[in-house]
Amino acid sequence: MNSRSYVVAVMCAAVAVLAVTVAANVSIDPQGVFGSRLIRSHLNPNGRYRAYQAYAASPSKFDAVLFASSRGRVFDREVLARYLDVREVANFSVPFGMVTDYLPILELMLREDARARGRLKAVFLILDPDYFGESPWTNSEIGNFWPPEVTGESRFRFWWRYLTVFQYNYWKVDVFHELGIPRSPASATKIAAGPTPRPDLARQAEMLKRFVELCRAHDVRLVVALPPLSRQNMLEFDAEDVDRNVKGISSIVPVWDFGRPDWLSDRADLWEDKVHFSGEVSTMMLQRIFGVKTEAPENFGSFRSP
Repeated sequence: MNSRSYVVAVMCAAVAVLAVTVAANVSIDPQGVFGSRLIRSHLNPNGRYRAYQAYAASPSKFDAVLFASSRGRVFDREVLARYLDVREVANFSVPFGMVTDYLPILELMLREDARARGRLKAVFLILDPDYFGESPWTNSEIGNFWPPEVTGESRFRFWWRYLTVFQYNYWKVDVFHELGIPRSPASATKIAAGPTPRPDLARQAEMLKRFVELCRAHDVRLVVALPPLSRQNMLEFDAEDVDRNVKGISSIVPVWDFGRPDWLSDRADLWEDKVHFSGEVSTMMLQRIFGVKTEAPENFGSFRSP
């Protein structure tokens, strides 16, 4: 084979690999961004992209927003809307969500408000004291990128990334799952590896201050809660470190702190897993925060202020 034929063969092979990669990404759609129906469910969907799309489909109907990590999934937004005295609550409960996710969305919504004459009335913010200050997932890997409307990056770059990334493991996991083939894929959930430094703590504290200032400046009601943490979950963290986070957050903004109650850890029926509490617990939290009669113990939830 002469050199010219070799170059042509290499180029053809590269084009073929790219074509197969694009076809697999669009048809299997591991992050659920292309809207393909070939695979009905995905094990690594881009929750940030989906949350924004749900909001952007009809932004004018939302006058409040829930910001949370995946712990926020169980909150009843109709009940929350009633307690906040608003029409409808947008849901930005995203996997391993942090203030690094919430602040850009708040800024975007307030920019839209400037054109819509103050539509946003209230924000319900859930901050995880066990993860506050850790390196965020925000725009860090293929399953966690916000769309260009949020980040300001070019649409070409955003879609090129999803078209051309070679992600054999995610393709295989989704296909096996669709076909009902038993498999134990690597978890897509971030897991703490014991007491670790919090490299992003200072920046996230400043972002939280900015978040609070924006709500105050635009007359947006802000309600902040720190979710309850289970005894099993706390085995992976330094309790004193988490307590410092609680104090640090409450020095910036008033919060409802639901702590680490023993009675709750002893109730396996009130947990989906060691990190995520049930909808029944979220209801108790809302009842305590908004002064509604609750079956929760009287000491469940304490109000902390700067």
